[in-house]
Amino acid sequence: MTSLDPYTRTLTDAARLIRLNKLSPSELLASLLHRIDALEPELKAWVTIDREGAITSAERYSKEAAEGQLRGPLHGIPVGVKDIYYTKGMKTSAGSPILANFIPHYDATAVAKLKAAGAIVLGKTETTEFAAFDPTPTRNPWNTGHTPGGSSSGSAAAVSSGMCPAALGSQTGGSTIRPAAYCATVGLKPTYGRISRYGVIPLSWCLDHVGIFTRTVEDAAVLLEVLAGHDPKDPASSTLPVPSYREALDDPSPPRLGLLKEFFFENAQEEVKKNVEETTDRLSNTGVEVVDIQLPTSFVAVHAAHGVLMMAEAAAIHKKTFQTRMRDYRPNLRGMIASGLFVPASTYLKAQQIRSQVIREITAALDGFDGFLTPATPTPAPKGLTSTGDPAFNVPWSFCGLPAISVPSGVTQKGLPLGIQLVGRPFAEEDLLHIARWCERIIGFSHQPHELPS
Repeated sequence: MTSLDPYTRTLTDAARLIRLNKLSPSELLASLLHRIDALEPELKAWVTIDREGAITSAERYSKEAAEGQLRGPLHGIPVGVKDIYYTKGMKTSAGSPILANFIPHYDATAVAKLKAAGAIVLGKTETTEFAAFDPTPTRNPWNTGHTPGGSSSGSAAAVSSGMCPAALGSQTGGSTIRPAAYCATVGLKPTYGRISRYGVIPLSWCLDHVGIFTRTVEDAAVLLEVLAGHDPKDPASSTLPVPSYREALDDPSPPRLGLLKEFFFENAQEEVKKNVEETTDRLSNTGVEVVDIQLPTSFVAVHAAHGVLMMAEAAAIHKKTFQTRMRDYRPNLRGMIASGLFVPASTYLKAQQIRSQVIREITAALDGFDGFLTPATPTPAPKGLTSTGDPAFNVPWSFCGLPAISVPSGVTQKGLPLGIQLVGRPFAEEDLLHIARWCERIIGFSHQPHELPS
C-alpha cells in the first residue's frame, strides 16, 4: 500500500499501481467510498451509488490482479456515469420523474466498453433533466454556494472532489467543457461520431456528444482510447481507425495555435481575459506560436441556428410523452419543447444549411494550426444554484462537431477556477490532446482533488 490516500491518485497512476500489485482495486474503492461518505451529503453529486455491486466487483478484480490477470487498461478503476447512460440493472432516470423507475436491461456502448476495459461502475451522477437546462442539486466543490455547471453537474463535481478518478458526461451545448472549467477538471468532448452514443438518452440527435471528465489530460487520453471506435448501433458513429492517443502526448513539437479573441474576449469578464492572456504569454515562452485569427462571417448565426436545432429535435424526441405528461417536465425544458413544436421545417432545414456552411468555414480556418485557443467560459462559476451558467463559448464546437477540451488554467481572486478551451480539427484528437498536455505542463495546475472550503 502506498503512503498517499488512494482517492488522491489519478486514473493513470492508480491503474499503474494496480498493475504493479502496489494497490488493490478493493483498497482504491474503499478510499473512494470513504471520500463519498464524507462529501456527498454536501455536494450531492450522485443519484445512485452501487456500493454493494462495486465492492463485489472490486474483490473479484483484486483477486485477478494478484494473479496477474488484468481485463484491460482500466482494471479495477471505479468510474462515475452520468445518469442518461443506460446501465444494465441500474436505474437510469435522466434527472426526471418521467423515468424515475426505469431500469435498463442493457448497457450503453460507452458503459460496455468501460466494463470490458476493467472499469467498475461506481454509480450514476446527477444530470439536469434530460441533459437540458434545469439545475441539479449538485454543488461546486470549490465553493458550495456556486453552481458546478451543467448538464453534467455530478460528473464534474465528483471528479473534482476525488469521489472518483473519472466520469462520463455529455455535451449538446456546453455540458462537458463548462462544468469542467467551473470545477477545475479536464473535460474532453471528442469529434461528433468518435464515441458511440448508443444507449445514451438523447436531447438532440445532431448535436449530442459523449463527454469525459478526468483530472489530467493523460487520463482523458486513456479513456478516449477505450471509448472511441465504430459502433453499428449508432448511425452517426465514425468508421475511422482509432490511433494511440496516449502516445501522441509525448510529441516534443511545440504546437501552433490560433487565438480567437473576436466574440470570446468581447463577452468574457476581465479576469477571464487576463487569465487567457497570461496563459498565452507563458505558452509563447516555451516555443508555442500563438496567432490572433478572425472567425468566418457565418459565425454570427451559430448560436441562433444551434438553438433551432436543439429545440426542434428535443421536441421531436419528447413529443409523445409531452402530450400526456407535460407538467412532469421542469420549466426550462418544458418551455424548450413547447417552442420546438412550433419550429417550421423550413427553419430547421435553414439551420442545418447554416451548420454545414459553418463547419466548412471553421474547418478551413483551422488549416495551418494545431488548434484554436479560447476562454472555456465567459465567467467563473456563477453564484447560486438557479442556473448552470452560460454555454456560449462551447456551443460553436458542439454545433460544428469539432473536438474540444478544457484545461484548468487558474483561479480568480475569489478562489473560483478558470479554464482554457482548446479546439481541434475533426477526428484529430491526438493533436488536440498533445496541445492540451503541453498547456497542462506549462500551466502547472494541481491534479490533487479539491478539498471543500472549511
